Amino acid sequence: MDLFASPPADEALDLADRMWQWTITSGLRIVVILLAAALISAVASWLLRRFFRTMIESSSKLTNVAGVVVKRDRRAMNAAQARRAQRAETLSNAARNVASMVIWAVALVMVLSEVGVNVAPVIASLGVLGLAAGIGAQTIIKDVVAGVVMLFEDIIAVGDVVDLEYATGTVEEINLRVTQVRSIDGVLWTVRNGEIIRIGNMSRGFANAVVMLDLDPASDNALVTEVLEKVTAELTTDPEWVDVIQGDATISGILGVDGSRVQRRVLVQVAPGEQWGVEQELRRRITAAFREAGVTFALPRFIDAAQQG
Repeated sequence: MDLFASPPADEALDLADRMWQWTITSGLRIVVILLAAALISAVASWLLRRFFRTMIESSSKLTNVAGVVVKRDRRAMNAAQARRAQRAETLSNAARNVASMVIWAVALVMVLSEVGVNVAPVIASLGVLGLAAGIGAQTIIKDVVAGVVMLFEDIIAVGDVVDLEYATGTVEEINLRVTQVRSIDGVLWTVRNGEIIRIGNMSRGFANAVVMLDLDPASDNALVTEVLEKVTAELTTDPEWVDVIQGDATISGILGVDGSRVQRRVLVQVAPGEQWGVEQELRRRITAAFREAGVTFALPRFIDAAQQG
């Protein structure tokens, strides 16, 4: 018997016919399923993005119905509108990711059914495996639940400057499992949502620009106050900074006195995220004004070897 003999022509034709029949039935349905999944995923993504965008636009229109507002209220409204836009973008990204996962999971089950796999046992097995995985993946479930809570309670949003205890910086991405924060030195930190115990959000409502001053004990306190009042008044009315500063400056009295310094503090309420620029400008102006008025800063304290011994 010749093992390498060609199969009979009838068998070859029958195989080709079965392949053709499968191609124009199940094969065509698989192609349609994949195309439909891609189309539905794209439409769902567009609808979700449109939904959240409409939500923001409607909210902004309702806010503007109030009519004429003072400059500070207008600034607060603009900040609130920007915040809503951040939240909508964050929720939109999360919702589109979940919708895409569900759509392609259903498409995969339908494709398996078309290739002859009995999906009922597969689904049942997946249910059992899902239960076992859920017991073994409690950490992931915890992360997802924490992510959902953070998204819908608007605790943080993409673009916020936050302190997550483990990382401090600008939020670049939030999903259901992790939050990614870019620190000031450029490092991208990824923190699991379930591990976030406290959140310090520096982009909500307002921030405080705080400048601490160590002055020479011989400085005239009244003169120091006069110079600081003049500097802060000029800064808060400067057209370049008026849209950033949200309130009058607060100048403290003497906070502390020791043998080498007198401590004062200047605090200005500013728009969130603008405190560092205002602090730098305050220091520059205060330094120049003190130099002109003859006010000197305290010298660094040194401990000599005898005192250390």
